[in-house]
Amino acid sequence: MHFFKKSWIFPSLFTLVILTVGGFYIGSLINKQEPIAAEAIRTQLESMYGGTVDQISITNGVYQAEMTRGEAVYSAEVDAVTGSVLSLSKTGEIKEEIPDVLSESKVKGIIEGKYSGETDRISLNTGGESPIYEVELSKDPKFTKVTVDAVTGEIISETKKETTGESVLISMEDAITIAEAQLIGEVDDVSYERTTDGGYYLIQIDSDDDGEGTFQIHAISGEIMSITWED
Repeated sequence: MHFFKKSWIFPSLFTLVILTVGGFYIGSLINKQEPIAAEAIRTQLESMYGGTVDQISITNGVYQAEMTRGEAVYSAEVDAVTGSVLSLSKTGEIKEEIPDVLSESKVKGIIEGKYSGETDRISLNTGGESPIYEVELSKDPKFTKVTVDAVTGEIISETKKETTGESVLISMEDAITIAEAQLIGEVDDVSYERTTDGGYYLIQIDSDDDGEGTFQIHAISGEIMSITWED
């Protein structure tokens, strides 16, 4: 029995294997697609959801993005090749941080040190760019409202009183009552004088026993500023 040595078989098989493996490798390179650029994915998400992409990264062909929209935070996964959104979920909310503000008592102390009136009402307003206190004053001859920076205590604005007879705190009837408490008699004349500090009333009262007295009464505080007597 004769055996024939076929030395050509093994090199042929080896060549076939190399060609097959190489073909698969070249085919995978041809079919492989490059991922979409991260900036393009960012623009796509912001356009689709109207938010802002804060972070974006890619792992195993999938983009992971963190996005804020309004007061909420979202996490998104996007196919890096097709751009398809694989998932979108809300992960948290943004809490607005309000800086430390002065206490109401501290603000009242600031007001009392600068104004002659009394604090009638005080309220904290945090709706603007920075928190403020709005303080309404009473019995101050010049001002009705003061706005204070709630963080620094700085006076931001002042609202002045109108010094007309119609806007004074003490009415004409009140002023007469104050004068009559000092002198009993007949009221001869009442007038209002406008000034920069709130104005005053001049009230003339004729008394049979004590003569005639003219009372100058402050139209804001009700204080008797002066009394002039005539026999």
